[in-house]
Amino acid sequence: MQKFAKSVLAVAMMAFAVACSDPMSTRTLVNDNVAAAVNPHPINFGGGGTYPTGLADGVLRLCKVANATGSFGFTWSLNGVDQGAIPGGPLVVTTPGTPACRNIYTSTVDNGTSFETVVITEAADQTDWALTDRTIDQYFGQFVVYAAPRLDDEDDTGARGVTVYLTDDLAKLVTYTNTFTAPPSTGCTYTKGWYQNKNGAPTVIAVDGRTKAEAQAIFAATPGKPNGVTWGTDNLLLNLYQQLLAALNNLGGDANEDNGPDAVDDAIDDAQDGTGGSLLNITTTLTHDEMSALVNTLSQFNEGTFTGWPHCDD
Repeated sequence: MQKFAKSVLAVAMMAFAVACSDPMSTRTLVNDNVAAAVNPHPINFGGGGTYPTGLADGVLRLCKVANATGSFGFTWSLNGVDQGAIPGGPLVVTTPGTPACRNIYTSTVDNGTSFETVVITEAADQTDWALTDRTIDQYFGQFVVYAAPRLDDEDDTGARGVTVYLTDDLAKLVTYTNTFTAPPSTGCTYTKGWYQNKNGAPTVIAVDGRTKAEAQAIFAATPGKPNGVTWGTDNLLLNLYQQLLAALNNLGGDANEDNGPDAVDDAIDDAQDGTGGSLLNITTTLTHDEMSALVNTLSQFNEGTFTGWPHCDD
């Protein structure tokens, strides 16, 4: 719930009104021919107004909209400190035109005393995708005066970056829009389940240092019936490695070819860099969350959801 006590403190800041953003104006920022609109949304919390779904005090929410399915990576920094990839891994658009959204940070900094700075940057290696729009929607108390730079969100880090300012008394929604511009190298994909069944198993090839027989055994393994395959205590590692083998099989086995969608090629590289072992043993240096993000991308690819890479006819 919005904290109305802060409005008293905020009124005391009226002397600095010249430095404050006008909450009723809309600014359009252009950098490298990519528009970035900053849209204020004052809310009368005392009159029953509420945040939109998914938002709350201090929340920074990131969305991706695209005209085709795909996986989109982002990095972020907090108060000048690089945080790496956004929590939860890439945003994956599974339905064209439907936003893929995630809350990536919640500020607890008191609005009356300070603020936090977050820079979000979309990965630059989105081949065949044009970044066509960025929108920053600001949600805040209608009767609160916000000193600069709390409402001075901006596009100041190149065509793929935005800067937003957060406190515990407002919320921000950042939306990136991409347009698919050219067909990738196309093919079709099978799920890991297909490579496990009697029709798909004979087609399995030797990949990632595993023989055909070893790859077939790994595909067939389950936590209940490992059949000689070992992977430690986290069952997600088995799923990740099976998804990796499936993706490599779907791409013909050449991990150095980079002949799939960019996000999938990157996920394959990260999965191979983070896994090891030999024969029927699988090891990893990845965290559970890192494995989960890679499984998300690789399974989407193997299930045929990437544009230009539909599910193969069984």
